Amino acid sequence: MSFRLLLVFKTVLLSLLFLNFVAWSAPVFAENAKIMVYGDSLSAAYGIPQQQGWASLLQKKLDAERYQYQVVNTSISGETTSGGVSRIQHALDQTKPNIIILELGANDGLRGLPIPEMTANLNTIIQQSKKSGAKILLVGMRIPPNYGPRYTTNFSQSYVNLSQKHNIPLVPFMLDNIAAKANLIQDDGLHPNAIAQPLVLDNIWPHLKQLLKK
Repeated sequence: MSFRLLLVFKTVLLSLLFLNFVAWSAPVFAENAKIMVYGDSLSAAYGIPQQQGWASLLQKKLDAERYQYQVVNTSISGETTSGGVSRIQHALDQTKPNIIILELGANDGLRGLPIPEMTANLNTIIQQSKKSGAKILLVGMRIPPNYGPRYTTNFSQSYVNLSQKHNIPLVPFMLDNIAAKANLIQDDGLHPNAIAQPLVLDNIWPHLKQLLKK
């Protein structure tokens, strides 16, 4: 075999090996580099186009800052923590996330459901998520004062307690500087409008960034 043919053969061989490596490694990376948003209507872009929701804006921010993550939004409008428990294992099996943004509890609070029950449900979701190997960012919520000081205080404190118990980061209140401003809330008085979505992301991003790897 001539030197030229030998050189061509080696070049082709190395190219094939490189392509095989890319084909083998890329799916593995894609499978592991996922952020699952697991929430209710506040994360499901209720009442606005999906691309304007904070979860979609999160994907754009990750891309812009060159973080190699895919955002998978599994949020369902009207979801309670009980519903979250019932579908968490399926969501974990289907998505295989390495980070989970857990945003549930608002509907429990608005319905006046028992806080110990809500806390137990969130605790189960966190335990199953950690068992899968995923990191968790817990998103805290507050409810209107007309539910009474005892209920509202215990409600928001439950998120702090879970964060401390499981040693996971906490967003104290995802609607901070949003909930009390009429120009940032939809006509239903509950859901942030499209203008507010970047502000929601601003409340979440500093806490999420602690879990990200480039």
